[in-house]
Amino acid sequence: MNEVEQRLGWALTACSCARARMTPVRRAILAFLAARRLPASLEMIGQADGVRGQCGATTVYRTLMLFEGAEVVRLVGSPHKISYFVLNVPGASNHFLICRRCGCLAELALPPVMEEAIHNIGAAQGFPSTHHDCEVHGFCSACQSVRVGQGMPSKLSSGQAAWLRLRPPMDCAGL
Repeated sequence: MNEVEQRLGWALTACSCARARMTPVRRAILAFLAARRLPASLEMIGQADGVRGQCGATTVYRTLMLFEGAEVVRLVGSPHKISYFVLNVPGASNHFLICRRCGCLAELALPPVMEEAIHNIGAAQGFPSTHHDCEVHGFCSACQSVRVGQGMPSKLSSGQAAWLRLRPPMDCAGL
């Protein structure tokens, strides 16, 4: 069995345990997220095979909120008020670098010593953690060079912000 099949199997089992009825669209949403390691926007999920043309954005959003309530999906926020969603597989990295300017996402691998420190801090406060999420917001290398080269203002114009809300997130790994 490959990783995608394992991730999808976990999600389907978790939904079954949460007594969430599995429809073809719900299964397609989970399959799309199982094939991705980076979070996806509502628009991206709505265009996935088996979802596109089958239901509206409202149904996709409500389905994602159902999955979030069952802890099958995690909501990842961005500075541009775009919601991204990622499968919440136990043991998988749920740590991301998010660019404040362009919204690109990259997976962040925390060193084991940091993972242990986070667990120990929680336990010392009476919150032994079963999992944790880390989002680091900053500027990707491409946006850093634009910022330095053009003296980019600290706030985006409303036109830039609107453009960022409409575009899908990029994978920063290649930058």
